[in-house]
Amino acid sequence: MSVPIMLHLALFQFVPLWGWLMAFKDYHIGQSLLDAKWVGLRHFRTLLGHDGFLQDLRNNIVMNSMQLALGTACAVALAIVLSELRSKGFVRVVQTMTYLPHFVSMVVVANIFVMLLSPDGGLVNELMIKLGWIDEGIFFFGKATWFWTLHTIIMTWKGFGWGAIIYLASISGIDPGLYDAAHVDGASRWQRVKYIVLPSIIPTLVLLTILDIGYLMTGGFESQFLLGNVINSEYSEVISILALRIGLNEGDFSFGTAVGIFNSVVSMTLVLIVNAIARRYKSNLF
Repeated sequence: MSVPIMLHLALFQFVPLWGWLMAFKDYHIGQSLLDAKWVGLRHFRTLLGHDGFLQDLRNNIVMNSMQLALGTACAVALAIVLSELRSKGFVRVVQTMTYLPHFVSMVVVANIFVMLLSPDGGLVNELMIKLGWIDEGIFFFGKATWFWTLHTIIMTWKGFGWGAIIYLASISGIDPGLYDAAHVDGASRWQRVKYIVLPSIIPTLVLLTILDIGYLMTGGFESQFLLGNVINSEYSEVISILALRIGLNEGDFSFGTAVGIFNSVVSMTLVLIVNAIARRYKSNLF
């Protein structure tokens, strides 16, 4: 049963690593990769010395960290609330409504929020004007310093319902005897959550956090590309967009490959560091 998975892994994850040679060569489209001139680490030095590198690196780490923190908190909170509800029908309705955005294309989600937050007829602006909070529409995506917050809220809305499913499954695996014993001892609902539910899901929380840490660098391209614009590019552009702009638009494929390797190496390093920290508390992934 594992053969198809291993074949898929080999064909789409390991065979393409042959293309990493491009990052160490001065490759131009149309020529053989082996015939390209060897330039060593020149493209990596170009990346590290690029004017927008530190800014894009900052945006990468900050936005993904904010999304990880808020998304995890909302997913855990939703899972706990759903586990405490007695109406199974209501739980199913809430689950469906919250994890459905996960399956909606980011293109659709971006267009929905661009229309909702539009200064010309956007629902949010119209509502705020009706309530007398503002006199004219606000161009939310024209406020560069607001982009991190807007992006975090949008991406959390899109993904926290899906993340709650895993935590809900972890909660459902808790021994019912623990709840009965706590009830006999007079524990309140909040005390049962605090002393039974939260400690029980910590291993799952640590495991998912370690996995998500790997996406601090590689995660985040489509959403920033679709929601960003020239006005907020100082806060919306990430390293992957830099790779697209230089590697694809300007035809420097070697530079784009170097960016991919840089992201992979940093992501793997972060995963190893977080896993080493978690190992001290017996919650490591490997």
